[in-house]
Amino acid sequence: MDALSRRDYRERVRMWARRSGRQAQQTAQLALDLAEQCGQRHGSGDRRAHVGYFLTDIGVRELAAALGARLNWRERLRLHSTSSLVLAYCLAVYSICAAFGIVSVWLFEIALPWYGQALLAACAALYANYIVQSWINLHLPQLLLPRRMPRLDFGDGIPAEAKTLVAIPCLLVSREGVAALARALERLHQSNPGTGVGYALLSDFVDAASERVDGDEALLQEAREQIDALNARHGGGFVLLHRPRRWNPGENLWIGWERKRGKLEELNAWLLGGPSPFQVEHGDLAKAVGSKYVVTLDEDNDDLTAGALRELAAAIAHPLNRPVLDADGTRVEAGYVVLQPRAMISLSRDSAPSRLELMIHAMIEIETSKDYRADKPAVHIDQDLFGQAAYGGKGIYDVAMFHRLTHGRIAENTILSHDVLEGGMVRAGVVSDVVLRENFVPTFHAAMRRSHRWMRGDWQLLPWLLPSVRDASGARVRNTLSLFGRWKIFHNALRMVLPIASLLCFVLGWASSAEPGLWTLNLLAIAWVPAAVGLCIGIARNLLSGSLRSVVRGVWSWLSLRSASFIFGVDQAQTAFDAAVRASFRMLVSHRKLLEWTASSVMSARRGPSLGQYLRMMWISPAFAVAVVWLIGRINPPALSSAIPFAALWACAPVVAWWWSQKPRAAHPAPPSQA
Repeated sequence: MDALSRRDYRERVRMWARRSGRQAQQTAQLALDLAEQCGQRHGSGDRRAHVGYFLTDIGVRELAAALGARLNWRERLRLHSTSSLVLAYCLAVYSICAAFGIVSVWLFEIALPWYGQALLAACAALYANYIVQSWINLHLPQLLLPRRMPRLDFGDGIPAEAKTLVAIPCLLVSREGVAALARALERLHQSNPGTGVGYALLSDFVDAASERVDGDEALLQEAREQIDALNARHGGGFVLLHRPRRWNPGENLWIGWERKRGKLEELNAWLLGGPSPFQVEHGDLAKAVGSKYVVTLDEDNDDLTAGALRELAAAIAHPLNRPVLDADGTRVEAGYVVLQPRAMISLSRDSAPSRLELMIHAMIEIETSKDYRADKPAVHIDQDLFGQAAYGGKGIYDVAMFHRLTHGRIAENTILSHDVLEGGMVRAGVVSDVVLRENFVPTFHAAMRRSHRWMRGDWQLLPWLLPSVRDASGARVRNTLSLFGRWKIFHNALRMVLPIASLLCFVLGWASSAEPGLWTLNLLAIAWVPAAVGLCIGIARNLLSGSLRSVVRGVWSWLSLRSASFIFGVDQAQTAFDAAVRASFRMLVSHRKLLEWTASSVMSARRGPSLGQYLRMMWISPAFAVAVVWLIGRINPPALSSAIPFAALWACAPVVAWWWSQKPRAAHPAPPSQA
């Protein structure tokens, strides 16, 4: 193992020695004896034969019993199954939310029939859901301790038995875009020297009405030349793997089969010895063939912690992190098939940031401590509480195990957002001291377009909550997705409903409450008071370590972005409603355009809308504001004093969206920050 993993093990030995009143050497020997006994019973390759199983993993129960020591509450918590922890967490969150909804309707004299009161209570509970989870997640890091994931010592490079390939699924859009992809590969290579990994562009052409279009060959030639130039400069290691378009009747277009999911599935089969799906295989192919692990990143994800590829490979190869399947061979009981870095938001290095990007950074800076931002283990709620995390699509995975657990399980032309689903199938974890810095979309329009695409993808996953699903052959089979995976799918779909529930919560309350002012203050209090407490802590911390100007900028950004859910509430609700209706119609009726998707690189290349275009795109927000004021004036005039301020925010939403999307003349870059 590497030096830090050995240090962690020594610290655990000393801790157990203190708690049991024994010598450290005796404690270490007892842990070794337990591991040797398991090795004799189950084989030396079993994870229980590794001493860390008894020092840091499930085996601590046996070690504590052998030492005559007691487990503390954190250790007992980690011994519970993921399913029981998920159920307990959901019970706590949803009970608090339901109580808030019921008590709110009861306290504020809602003049509605019982079914109207039930609807308003449900809306209030949904409104509180995201906020309550934010409260809990805000305080859990103070209770949970971050753990560094153990890893092997790959200081001399990644060995042949852990051969690793970096694959960037991408689209060949333009010559400039191809050059940018090559620069991304080169930056990854330069920040990970001496690892011996290969770097591949896993490319498709953009969707088209025909199999081939003018300019395809020129783009392929540009990609070949860029790969050749990289190999010439760095002595090899770079590969181009390009797929041809296939006809997709559901999209009525020629596209890359199953988009990114299909690219990775076909890459995995090829690495495992299957027939080549690629139209072009160019470059240093020896660096790709036979890879055991693949690191997949998006085309704009080249900003990783220095040496991240070595760290990720060393972590996934560690005995305690290797996946262990259940008796049926369909679910991972322990270890991980995928490990991903901790995500952070950073400013783009290639263009000036917009006001929206600058505000996000200033807000994160005011909320986040330096220790938490540092590239060292930080508490990740899902990882440190449930022992796994939702997969975000960027990380390292075991090729053979990933292919075994996902191949043939997903029906074609049904899944747009596949990362969360695949993560639930294969079990994903987070290496929290390895950081991936991602750029936030620069404009409000781009953010909402991306959000709409994600929402459609999340909604299309709802069939995976059912007991049976359709596999790639079209047959209905038992759904073996883990409870954690199903919860994440449900959570994402529930989050879509929140903007709609929030609007209904405010409007129904204004229309029916005898005390509309108190009703509004009640809703604002649950949203603002806990966040304001966190802000005060952040202000005090930053005043001690930063400048007054940066604190003021951070507070203003915090207030602005915390108000965004109210300013853009109508637009967010309209986006969520449109995504749900559109996805439902396509799933149940038309069965077309289920893979409709626009690449981030294409969106980023487009010019941001003008003020006039924002006014045309977001007209529903000021129109809704006028309608609400008219309705409340007729039904419950005393509530106008509560409704008019919100209506004013909704009416200004298009202008605010345009203003935030502009690039100020003098931008002050901020350092990368925790997402």
